[in-house]
Amino acid sequence: MKKNKLFAVIYFLLFFSSCSADPGQNVRSVPSLIKEGFISDTEYEIVCIGIPKDGLTGVQKEESAKRAALLNAYYYAKNRFDDTVHPDRDGKTEKMTMFDDHAELKYVITKSNLKKRVRK
Repeated sequence: MKKNKLFAVIYFLLFFSSCSADPGQNVRSVPSLIKEGFISDTEYEIVCIGIPKDGLTGVQKEESAKRAALLNAYYYAKNRFDDTVHPDRDGKTEKMTMFDDHAELKYVITKSNLKKRVRK
């Protein structure tokens, strides 16, 4: 009985110590989705942002932000629709706007019977 209690105490100590935050890590949680919704039965619009990697400047910073915005659009599309919708093939960038600290992307997915392909 004492052995089980000892293991339980050690388990909880290890569990709580492993969950403590490392002050050396700096993770930003930024909401990336601005809006999404159907334009018509065959078109779905996703407007999202992309944050560039830290430490980049100039063209590298812009391209990093653009890539992040595009990957965010792919992510939201894959979560919204079933496996018959492929965001990279069925979608296209309508508008990309650069700001000082992020990029904003308007991405439109077009496919027949798109409303029927929403994930349930």
